[in-house]
Amino acid sequence: MALADWMRIEQVSPTGRAEIGARRIYILPTSYGLIFGVLLFLMLLGAVNYANNPAHMLTFLLAAIGSNAIYQTWRNLRGLGLVCQGATPVFAGEAVSFVIDLDAGGRERPAIQLMFADSDPVLVDLRGDARPATAQLLLSELPRGLHRPGRLVVSTQYPVGLFRAWCYINCDHPVLVYPRRGEAWLPPGTQGESIDGSLNGTGNEDFAGLRGYQPGDQPSQIDWKSYARDRGLNTRLFSGQASTPLWIDWDDAPGADVETRLAALTRAVLDADANGQPYGLRTPDGVLEPAAGQTHRHLCLRHLALYGWDDA
Repeated sequence: MALADWMRIEQVSPTGRAEIGARRIYILPTSYGLIFGVLLFLMLLGAVNYANNPAHMLTFLLAAIGSNAIYQTWRNLRGLGLVCQGATPVFAGEAVSFVIDLDAGGRERPAIQLMFADSDPVLVDLRGDARPATAQLLLSELPRGLHRPGRLVVSTQYPVGLFRAWCYINCDHPVLVYPRRGEAWLPPGTQGESIDGSLNGTGNEDFAGLRGYQPGDQPSQIDWKSYARDRGLNTRLFSGQASTPLWIDWDDAPGADVETRLAALTRAVLDADANGQPYGLRTPDGVLEPAAGQTHRHLCLRHLALYGWDDA
């Protein structure tokens, strides 16, 4: 990015926070502002031509109101604080909700508009109290991968709509989009299949013992009774979990094209996770060793989302 471009865009901190500075705000008249300026010019010509003092007074009064509107519109943006929270990962085909927290800075800021290039504008009225407001920008359906939403445009036409002030903010929070979910299928080594087609380890019905809790263990597998007896957090093991972990392999996935295979692998990961079954993932891009839990689920889905992704 050129230095000139960087100087005109408000940058966010590593935590995603930004504050709109006085020199980063653009302001131009709206279409109504242009009409207002033309009318003022015509009124001034008429007042001068007829030497009409009341007409002069009215013209200058309206000009003063317009000049004050420039300052009020600029002031409505100056000092506005924002925190780009980003968006939680979604699956391909789903709408992405990008969350932004707004800090009014101790005074009211009506009619603040936010938008990305690929989103509909959102209008927010900020109160003067200390509580931050939250805006959610819905991005259009995105394909799988890691996407950058681009520049956030924060603008306002308050108070009279004669001028529009705006600022560009670089929200550097990429949006992760998982592959779409395909039809249910059974990878080799699956112990069974439920009626709805999801993975079902039948050995889970046989209790095999306890082990110490590990981050990522399913809450449903925690032995809460032993925890209530002050024995610490323990995870219940079943005979089905003591067997060889499930491997979800690229070569076993159905589908003739890449996206169909990725969709099938995504569905297999979701089904294995829903059943609390340890699983590993093999693709031409790498191998993820068998594990379980939400963290492992996210790592597997991220691996699939970025398969062949040049910008990863």
